[in-house]
Amino acid sequence: VSVIVLSGTGDHFCSGIDIKNLKSITNDSGDRGRSGERLRRDIKSLQDAITAIERCRKPVIAAIKGACIGGGIDIVTACDIRYCSEDVFFSVKEVDLGITADLGTLQRLPGIVGFGNAMELALTGRRFSGQEAKEFG
Repeated sequence: VSVIVLSGTGDHFCSGIDIKNLKSITNDSGDRGRSGERLRRDIKSLQDAITAIERCRKPVIAAIKGACIGGGIDIVTACDIRYCSEDVFFSVKEVDLGITADLGTLQRLPGIVGFGNAMELALTGRRFSGQEAKEFG
């Protein structure tokens, strides 16, 4: 293996988190301590998976088309190179769900688009195009 290319199947790279799965993680009917610990472990596992992309010893390329939302941005910011189609759009959507983009977006995105741009995108959750992403850097 010389290089790894990550892409989505279908029309979109990543449409974000599975809301049913998120609800099952956050609405555990067990005691609060165990629920909190389960949530912490699940988030840590997801963080480790994204960090594994960043630490991969082979170049990792993201081939992005359609939507790249939420966790999709976590994935592409961990890649070495990002290519996108003309129809692509991005959104750091976690803010609209009342959660934090804590799988790596807030750590990695400022190094790619600059601190001010990253903060604006993370705090508004607005869509931005591939062209705008290119202009950011």
